[in-house]
Amino acid sequence: MAGDADLLLVGGRIFTAGGRRPWAHALAIRGDRIVAVGPEGRVSRWASRKTRVVDLGSRVVVPGFIDSHAHMAEEAGGKSWIDLAGATSLGAAVDRLRAAAAKARGRPVIGVNWDEGKWPERRYLLREDLDLAARDRPVVAVRVDWHVGAVNSVALEAAGDLVSTRGFEVDGRGRATGVLKEDALGTLWSRFEPSEAEVDAGLGAVARRAHRLGITSIHDVVDVREWRAYQKAHRAGRLRVRVYAMPRDGSLNSFVAAGMMTGLGDEWLRLGAIKVFADGSLGAYTAALSRPYEGRSPDRGMLVHDRAELGSILGVAHAAGLQTETHALGDEAIRIVIETLEEVQRQDPRDEPRHRLEHVELPTDDDLRRMRSSGILASCQPNFIGQWSGPGDVYETRLGTDRAARNNPYARIRRGGVRLCFGSDGMPYGPLYGLHWATNGFHKDQRLSVEEAVRSYTRAGAFASFEEDLKGTLEPGKLADFVVLGGDPFREPHHIRDIRVESTWIGGRCVYGAPPK
Repeated sequence: MAGDADLLLVGGRIFTAGGRRPWAHALAIRGDRIVAVGPEGRVSRWASRKTRVVDLGSRVVVPGFIDSHAHMAEEAGGKSWIDLAGATSLGAAVDRLRAAAAKARGRPVIGVNWDEGKWPERRYLLREDLDLAARDRPVVAVRVDWHVGAVNSVALEAAGDLVSTRGFEVDGRGRATGVLKEDALGTLWSRFEPSEAEVDAGLGAVARRAHRLGITSIHDVVDVREWRAYQKAHRAGRLRVRVYAMPRDGSLNSFVAAGMMTGLGDEWLRLGAIKVFADGSLGAYTAALSRPYEGRSPDRGMLVHDRAELGSILGVAHAAGLQTETHALGDEAIRIVIETLEEVQRQDPRDEPRHRLEHVELPTDDDLRRMRSSGILASCQPNFIGQWSGPGDVYETRLGTDRAARNNPYARIRRGGVRLCFGSDGMPYGPLYGLHWATNGFHKDQRLSVEEAVRSYTRAGAFASFEEDLKGTLEPGKLADFVVLGGDPFREPHHIRDIRVESTWIGGRCVYGAPPK
């Protein structure tokens, strides 16, 4: 009832992301829910002598950002990993690994996030490079996309059983280069991955980073260790970001046997979609294309599963009431996944399963028409534009100028009537960085209006997790998850990446920064 709000925010420019009334000046909160939003005079009726009133001073407020494709639990266990992002050359990356090896006391050295596209050498790390970092222990370095890795000679000796595994690369003389892709990298990585206890110990740190970036909810790809770590943290009351957990398809049969369906859980931790791979990445030359990579004919990438196997995985999940989110980046993979999901849904019609395609970088107009008809959602990462879409960068070198200009076509996806949600894939995290490139892309079809882009990072993310009645917009009855910005992206669209988060609120509590005074 009016007059019993715990918190009242007034004097702001509040973008509710709602359909009918997208803008307001005041917000009233009781407990962890919004009770009123609208003009200040009307919302102020919810105030009493006990109500805390915060004057926003014309600051912009938006719903809490929902990162619809994250790997935060995976990174939570990587406290000892060496971050190679920002290394300006191959040699600089090796120097970071060498310095880490000197302090590692015999432990394996793990480096992550290298990107040869930013180096003058423009080539992958090789065994010989990593031998310069250390020769007495394993050195493993994973590319930013996690589809390519490199290892030193010691690590190669321990990986001798992977020689015949897809993705284990050799040179023209049959000698291992140290480069591992897809299956080979995944198998090797399983031998170095953090323990459940390490993941659990790091969840607080990744949540704090999320808060600094304005992220209040994540759709996080997990394995069984990470799913268990999240459950343990939730039971102990230590979960600080809302999690829609998306298990990898290796655990699909276990979830099916246990009778678990998408949506199980509460507003803090919920079982989400099953993560499936259809192809690889452009950076690894493993995304499945209909035409060869630029200058690499006849190489068209790879499909992770044949059609029968992909159909079985998606069909089992669908029949069990589990949403799927399938990594499909190249145009060949996109087409095959759409056809497979169409067949799955024809054989077993269900009410709005909301299956998702992740990345959807090279869709055709026909793909989008069929996605709309089948209710398939597009989950995309606008930060990729800033990372790799510029002249001479990865997209252009892999695809050529014509296909690169058609990559990540968010405006065309929306015109095609396909629901579009945004995430980061951790490359890098940061919704404001992603929003900047969703509105300032290099090519016309990459650009949305600021309002459309913010909705994709808020309202659409809630829809993609079946939580549109709970969050994603600032409306009465919804969770009080919101962000106060230190600038106005709607009036300064060309400077969005320079805007900072002033404070982040989850359930009506300030979890980062301080309220305006």
